[in-house]
Amino acid sequence: MKYLGLFWLLVAHAGPAEAKCTVSGPKWYLHTNDKVDLRVNADNEGCGHSFGVGFAWRMDKIVVMKHPQNGTIRQIGETTYYYIPKNKYKGTDNYIIYICGKDTWGLGCSRLNFLVSVD
Repeated sequence: MKYLGLFWLLVAHAGPAEAKCTVSGPKWYLHTNDKVDLRVNADNEGCGHSFGVGFAWRMDKIVVMKHPQNGTIRQIGETTYYYIPKNKYKGTDNYIIYICGKDTWGLGCSRLNFLVSVD
């Protein structure tokens, strides 16, 4: 993967300025059918994930494979998902989002395992 101009696919939205939402983990690609663990730090306001389309990227399917036990996932529009923890919950949670589509190099699907820490 010698292309330097990789377009970001995962963007964490923090909501209001006082909300805390960070996502970290390895880069992933649709064409390599990646299975990755992404670490999320959030507060009680939750954390959003937008799977945007850039240059040659196209999303054909986005589904929640595993719902969180200590919160909910809400879909906002076609490519944005928002995790909201239960009221006053502090601790860990987990959910999995499965994405299929086309990236710069080809077609594939990726399994994104979100490991959440709610402060």
